[in-house]
Amino acid sequence: MKLRIGAPEALARYVARQLDYLFPDSDPAGDLERLAQVMPAATERMRPILASVRAFTPEHFDHFNSLQYASFLYLLGNELWRDTGTRTVAERLFCLNRTLNALDLFPAVSLPEVFFISHGLSSVLGNVTYGNRLVLFQNVTVGRIGDDKPEVGSDLVLYPGATVTGRSLIGNNCVVAAGTVVHNETVPDDSIVGMRRGELVVSPRKKDYIGLYLRTPL
Repeated sequence: MKLRIGAPEALARYVARQLDYLFPDSDPAGDLERLAQVMPAATERMRPILASVRAFTPEHFDHFNSLQYASFLYLLGNELWRDTGTRTVAERLFCLNRTLNALDLFPAVSLPEVFFISHGLSSVLGNVTYGNRLVLFQNVTVGRIGDDKPEVGSDLVLYPGATVTGRSLIGNNCVVAAGTVVHNETVPDDSIVGMRRGELVVSPRKKDYIGLYLRTPL
């Protein structure tokens, strides 16, 4: 994969400098060492995202593309959360992502292999069950209410202001329209969900919405 910044080592230094400036800790050299350890895995996980998202160039990671960088900071933190003994750097990466991108996506959350955060400002993604090929926009909320948490299927588009909470089950190939609240609801496959006069309306999906944003898998 081609990195705009050049080498993976340069990318690790870039992130480490941001952490040290905005969320300093007592061991900047240790930050760099831990980031370098997980950099190969995190950049490899960017590969299917770059290949799938129509707005991105496959095999080319641009850290100045804020949409790519928001995803990358999550992946970097998630790798640290899963694979190292200390989670301090992962927590600070979460803080960095919130500061730079207004995205609330904790490193413990398990997102699918392919996801596209399109202008995800003020979005909150909880640790729920996500299907593959997830597309979301700004002001989206997905999360639990107490012990109840939703499950969402593959090829899902969440438009701005969409909310999915509680025991909701959303099937495959669905769309949640802008400003729609889905709480403790079951939505069948191939549906579009919207609001009409405050009531939830579920209709058959007649358009390939996911194809507007993601390339067809090979």
